[in-house]
Amino acid sequence: MELAAWRTFQAATPHLRRAFFSPGFARACSEAWPEARVAVFRRGGEIAAFFPFQFAGTWQRRVGLAQRIGSNLSDHSGVIARPGFKITPAEMLRLSGIGALFIDHLTGGQEVFGLEAEEWRLGHTIDLAGGAEAYFAALGVANKGFLADTERRMRRLEKDYGTAEFTFVDQPGWEEVQAVIDAKRAQYARTGAGDSFADPAHLRLIQALVATADPECRPVVSTLSAGGRVLARHLGLLHAGRLSYWFPVYDVEAQKVSPGRTLLWRTIRDADRHGIVWIDRGEGDSQAKRDFSTGVQQFGLAAWRMGGVRGLAADAVQRLRWRLAG
Repeated sequence: MELAAWRTFQAATPHLRRAFFSPGFARACSEAWPEARVAVFRRGGEIAAFFPFQFAGTWQRRVGLAQRIGSNLSDHSGVIARPGFKITPAEMLRLSGIGALFIDHLTGGQEVFGLEAEEWRLGHTIDLAGGAEAYFAALGVANKGFLADTERRMRRLEKDYGTAEFTFVDQPGWEEVQAVIDAKRAQYARTGAGDSFADPAHLRLIQALVATADPECRPVVSTLSAGGRVLARHLGLLHAGRLSYWFPVYDVEAQKVSPGRTLLWRTIRDADRHGIVWIDRGEGDSQAKRDFSTGVQQFGLAAWRMGGVRGLAADAVQRLRWRLAG
């Protein structure tokens, strides 16, 4: 009954139609974090909404300091609710047993359920509902220079490296996923960025997703190769034709021919074949995202806490962590 309600709520509201809001993602998170939870809200005795969240560990649970489920690997968060459902942040925290919640990927659209952010950041999307040919025809009109430049770079790529080959695997094994993770970790080390996979729990989440192969939260791997050399890879999540463009990485030695751009280009070209009707580029407003974009989305930042000793304690702990991290 609960899973059926969850799926019905997801299907009824466009901004919930993402893998990160699926029950499969929450289930995989529960295998990675022992303190993962799902609060179930009822109205008139019937299920009205779900709120997946987690405590990073035992002491966080004791002080009531919660975070979005999936931690930094989740691109979206919020309640999964039936149309017309409303809740205040204070009521949500109280019913969920949370003292404080700091959330930085509240999905735009959650305000219809009563969850307002203090600040919003921009992200981009690619609508392919009309098919790949219609998308590229429109791109040629709106951004002719970008289209011509990309085609030039693809010709240069084949001249320098050999005939390009694109593969899209919708049921990857662990070795294929591990190859993307290894390349991404090398990128983090090279650039000095925080390593998303340094936390063992993050690796456990990916492993659980691959092992389950849930059709509503399906890992997919795409690869661009030329002359026997892998130039770009991507690990994404697919839900009902909506692809979350999650972890792309490219060979930095080939950056002059933009292999990452070509990988996304080929993904769009083959979208019809793989049933992809929409691509979520996540948070961020870079030129690389704007070039392909057909629309924007919002990501909210919010800090909510309960009153009383527990809420104050959780709030104080989180602010101390921020100061130490800064």
